[in-house]
Amino acid sequence: MIDLARYSRILPPSQFILLNFTLGLGHFIVLLNAGAYLPMLPYISGSAGEAIGYVEWGQIDYFTAMGAAMLIARPMMQRFGPKNTSIFAYLLFAASSFAAILTIPFFAVYTSIRVMQGFAAGISIIPSFFLLLEYYREDRQKMAISLWSLALFVPYTIGPALGGWFAYVLGDWRLLFGSSSILSLAIAAVIWALLADWEDKPERSPRPFNSSLFLFLLFFSSAIALLGFFDVGILTDITSNEFTLWQIFMAFIFCSWLFWLKNGESKNPLISFSLFKHPNYGFSMLLLCLSFLGFQGSIVQYLLRIQLIEGYTAWHAGLIFLPLFVFSKPLNMLAQKLIHGGLDPRIPASLALTCFSASYWWISSYIRPATWETLLWPQLLMGAAMGLFFVSMTALALSHVPKREQVHAVDVLNAFRTLSAALGITISDIAWDRINAHELDRLSSPDATNSLRYASSFDHEAFHLAHEKFVQAASFLTLNDFFYLLSLIFIALAAMVWLLRPDARKDPDMIIMENLGEEP
Repeated sequence: MIDLARYSRILPPSQFILLNFTLGLGHFIVLLNAGAYLPMLPYISGSAGEAIGYVEWGQIDYFTAMGAAMLIARPMMQRFGPKNTSIFAYLLFAASSFAAILTIPFFAVYTSIRVMQGFAAGISIIPSFFLLLEYYREDRQKMAISLWSLALFVPYTIGPALGGWFAYVLGDWRLLFGSSSILSLAIAAVIWALLADWEDKPERSPRPFNSSLFLFLLFFSSAIALLGFFDVGILTDITSNEFTLWQIFMAFIFCSWLFWLKNGESKNPLISFSLFKHPNYGFSMLLLCLSFLGFQGSIVQYLLRIQLIEGYTAWHAGLIFLPLFVFSKPLNMLAQKLIHGGLDPRIPASLALTCFSASYWWISSYIRPATWETLLWPQLLMGAAMGLFFVSMTALALSHVPKREQVHAVDVLNAFRTLSAALGITISDIAWDRINAHELDRLSSPDATNSLRYASSFDHEAFHLAHEKFVQAASFLTLNDFFYLLSLIFIALAAMVWLLRPDARKDPDMIIMENLGEEP
């Protein structure tokens, strides 16, 4: 039996268990809403009466707000205290989840609500983790870290399956938001009740926080403008509506320039650009963001296309990702142990990217339509890659960063990686449209005019059936082409990892940074 008195610093055992469960559940819920939304996209499209391209904006906005919020979460915690910040975050998440249900008929409002929901998710993670650590004895904090990290792979493994369960098995995707709202309210109430004696004392004066808030608004405006450019690009293939695209792009340039200027002048910058002077950090961030962009893009396209093209339900599409969980966490723990034992982190990082490449090549080799059971096997390899990837890339990025700067360095890594996930959705959609157009042209080659003349010789019904066959065949080819292209990209990234130069010195406290560096 575990003697809880040896773990808890203040609370009695029953309250200590409840605190662990509550904070863990809160972490689970905000991550679940990042992954469970994806298989529900066709169902949300039907409810909202909008095309898939529009509905994806809700997920893009969630990731964008979540990533940007990770930069303001720590200043908020320092200004208002971790307890108040956590309670505010879960109350905001509850309110925005409930509002999302009510605003579906008003889609522009709904996407704004998803921004609020993503912001609440982003500011909940760091204060909640801080509260959890504070109630553990210092020599037992590794247990807190291990428990916290159990939820880290939820968006990619359990999330899609639960999203499919809500949408298809229970028959109403809104239940995700309804249950999230109720549970978030309960979490805020439990934190308030359990930590009533906790005195939240601000660490800093209001003035630096006001400066951080202004910089955050500039950064967030820049991120929204950049993602807006690609969001419009989803619908226009960045070939039409050029005036709108130029307006959005100029807004991005202006907000980015103003942020760069004000952030550089501030005594409390939102992003300390001095981090990029350390070896590895900037290039590791680039590789991390590119990898995560491709990884997130692959998940979105796979979940969408096997429903829209191969005809699987959201439930079966989500279940395909459950095998990711088999190897992800065990290999994550093994990689962390080996790296702290002296293993060069480039080895597991390069191996992870190679496994991603092999998994994508495997997916691209299927003869479509494929049976559901055969689609499960590549996910085992992808799960192994996930387990090795995050901890090794975080270790590489932080290997030369001084200890006093590592907390901020992890926040910046998490923010940009999550923003890359949002960008991955838009870019993968644009890439899909480009590849699909190429395959349609190739199928009607060598002379599109003669193909059209030949097709027009059919009667109307036969012409319609022939057109459907063309589109379906092009979609199958596009699915395989898309993952074959990803396979080539990831093998190139695996080679580029070896350009990094890790620091041989090992910091025993790095385990906390590495676990925080796995937040989506």
